[in-house]
Amino acid sequence: MELLSGFRLLLVYAHLMLCVFALHEVLVGDWRLLRGQAHADDLAWTHRSISWLLAGLWLTGLVIVGLDTGWQPARLADFPKTGAKLVTTVVLTLNGVLLWRWGLPRALHLPALRRWERAAVLAAGATSTAGWLAAAFLGVARPLKDLPTALLLQGVAAVLLAGLVVALVLAFWRAPAPELSGPPAPDGTQTPPRPA
Repeated sequence: MELLSGFRLLLVYAHLMLCVFALHEVLVGDWRLLRGQAHADDLAWTHRSISWLLAGLWLTGLVIVGLDTGWQPARLADFPKTGAKLVTTVVLTLNGVLLWRWGLPRALHLPALRRWERAAVLAAGATSTAGWLAAAFLGVARPLKDLPTALLLQGVAAVLLAGLVVALVLAFWRAPAPELSGPPAPDGTQTPPRPA
């Protein structure tokens, strides 16, 4: 039993470190985008890093859940916080695919996009940031472990909604267009080259 407890502790530590590194990548990437300092190669690197970190989080998280439930999925109902974390992680994963396929190519040309398209790109980014912050909070907030899953998901939804409100404010706020570089925008215009 001691060996299993030690193994679980190592998994929890690995899971925590993966989350820390992923959250760092998300926040630094968002900061670069908002400041107009993001480049196509930076976004590709950030997305690849986050994808690998998310895969590690899925792996360590599922093993921890398996150990806690005795590998019986029906027992997941006994762990409401874990259920809320799983739902949040599914949302993050699906949103990550959306960002990679649709959002990131447009994010480099944010000022040139139509408002609705800019709002959609910023909403996907805000969902990512808010989702990562909510997942990290759920991971460390031990006092929440006995709250019902529905209440925890309402809290996550509130965080996501707050992120979307911020994204919409940014989307419709008229700020000067920053200098960005990367491949041609979806409308065919070219951005200035990346500074040396």
